[in-house]
Amino acid sequence: MFASATIQRMDENLYLVPLPVPIAGFEGFITAWIYTGGPVALIDVGPSSTKDHLISALDEIGVRHLDWILLTHVHLDHSGAIGHISRAFSKTPVVCHPKAAEHLIEPQRLWEGSVKTLGEVAHRYGPIAPVADTQVLTADQLRVPEIIPIATPGHAPHHYCYFIGDVLFAGEAGGVCLPVSDTRYYMRPATPPRFILEIYLDSIDRLIARQPQTICYGHVGMRPDASAMLQTHSDQLRLWQQLVKPFFASAPEGGEDSLTACLAHMLDSDPLLSGFSLLSPAAQDRERFFLRNSLKGYWGYFRDKDVSLQGGV
Repeated sequence: MFASATIQRMDENLYLVPLPVPIAGFEGFITAWIYTGGPVALIDVGPSSTKDHLISALDEIGVRHLDWILLTHVHLDHSGAIGHISRAFSKTPVVCHPKAAEHLIEPQRLWEGSVKTLGEVAHRYGPIAPVADTQVLTADQLRVPEIIPIATPGHAPHHYCYFIGDVLFAGEAGGVCLPVSDTRYYMRPATPPRFILEIYLDSIDRLIARQPQTICYGHVGMRPDASAMLQTHSDQLRLWQQLVKPFFASAPEGGEDSLTACLAHMLDSDPLLSGFSLLSPAAQDRERFFLRNSLKGYWGYFRDKDVSLQGGV
């Protein structure tokens, strides 16, 4: 047993560390994964406001050395603490998408964009500190037999997943999947602007083709039926395309009233959202915020397609 009740040993060499973000409703929502069964790897580091908690968890597990820090993407809830963690493990390479490298080395634009998109939530996550350029290794240059990086644009253009054996560390390539009871889960798309459905679906297909057995979500937890869960999410993305399109057609500008009406319809019509009612009131508020952001991604997707069609492309 660990002194910290938040550390969860998921397998012999796999630990889940929920990170205590100081926002109501975010309890247990943001996590880091620690793998110790061969190469010692930390997958995602959470926001900077939880850096001390993560460093303490690593120490409590007995991790004194990291071979790799693997970032699925550089959104603040996954990578905001990377400047601090990389300094604590200054010999450890930080692996990321090639498009993300410059934002880790000089994170000011990333921080400003995050504040613009997330507002007060970004401030609660905390600003991201820079990583030494000598520590940054792009995922396409990673040459380790035990770790297979897969580019998976969709949730973000700079998104990567990592296979270690038959375990898939998915970040948000499989959406958000929250257990709401022993037998039920709540799943939603994570499709903020700019979102392109076909790119996201192609990424999921390439993950399924590798036949993962276990999926480790960024939000939240682990499931043994990885390929089936990925297919379920792919089907959900297509369902959202059908459900959102009429609302976009009636209000292409995507005003707040249209988003509110569409969100209510989604909660009534998507069976994978049925667990919403089992979330705490604060967690429901959190999910409404992110659901609206995902709907904005679909609005932008339809708007871009309309422009392409009008231009004859």
